[in-house]
Parts: sequence; structure tokens; C-alpha cells
Amino acid sequence: MSPRRIRFRPPGIRPSTSIGPLGPFRGRLGLHWVIAPLVVGLGLAVAAWFLLFRPGPGPAASFVPVGSAASFHDGSARGVDLPGVFVGMTGGRLFAVEQEDGCSLAFCGGRYVDCRGAAYGLDGRAAGGVGALDLLPVQVYRNTVYVDPDHPLDRSPAPAPAGVPASCG
Repeated sequence: MSPRRIRFRPPGIRPSTSIGPLGPFRGRLGLHWVIAPLVVGLGLAVAAWFLLFRPGPGPAASFVPVGSAASFHDGSARGVDLPGVFVGMTGGRLFAVEQEDGCSLAFCGGRYVDCRGAAYGLDGRAAGGVGALDLLPVQVYRNTVYVDPDHPLDRSPAPAPAGVPASCG
């Protein structure tokens, strides 16, 4: 017994009907019925691409841009456009610290020094281990550093040094 060849034809098409490049129905439905699915498919592909590859929303509204990520180097810090705020980098991480109310802060010699002479590391912790500067949330989005001055992590400042206070000089 020879195997029968299985052929598939759309319903209603006689076996002798040739199927052309636009399908067997092009004469009855017209060319616009062939072009319309192509346009819809292209529209769906563009919508899917937009949903998958669109840019993210970015940081929350309370975050303020303070500079490009490349402008902050490991082991250094600098003041930014927010009053009393410094951004520093240590160990590849960015830290934003805020000076205490009524007490100025300066960066010198790889550390922060406040108006009383207490010294702090770049991460805001006191050099003596007791106390720390207030930290601000930091985000990097599209190579720009953002700081949120409205939501600080309040910490107690270091006590004033008993001996000779640290100075920037």
C-alpha cells in the first residue's frame, strides 16, 4: 500500500485552484485585505518595542541632580548646589552628608571636619566611632547623581573632641 500524500487547502477551495503569492482569496476580498494585517502586525511590533525599551521613569520628584557620576572620584568629596550638603565616594559607593544645623562642615585631608573640630569619614561616621553626620538618599540614574534633601537619615553628631580639635588648615 502506498502512503497517501496529505494536502491542506482552505475550506471551499477546489483542488485545482492555484494559490498565488497573496493567497487564494485575493480575487474575492481585494488587496486591502492583504495589506491591513501587515499594517496591524507592524503596529503591534512598534507598540511592543516601545513598552519593552522605553526609558524608565527616573528618580522620585524629591531627588535633585547634583552632578555627573564621573565627577565624583573615590576618596574625595565636594560640596554640591544644595546648602550644607557634600557628596563623597568611598569604596565605590556614593554618600551624601548634610551638616548639622548651625555648624558648618568642610572637607579636607580625606575627611569632613565640622565647626567644633569633630572629624568624620566620607561615609559620615565619626572618626572616633561615636556619632555620625546625617545621610541623604543617593541615586544614580543615566550617569547623573541625584540626592534627596527632603528625607535625611537623622543621626547624632559626634561629640566635640577632648584634645586638640581637627582643623582644615
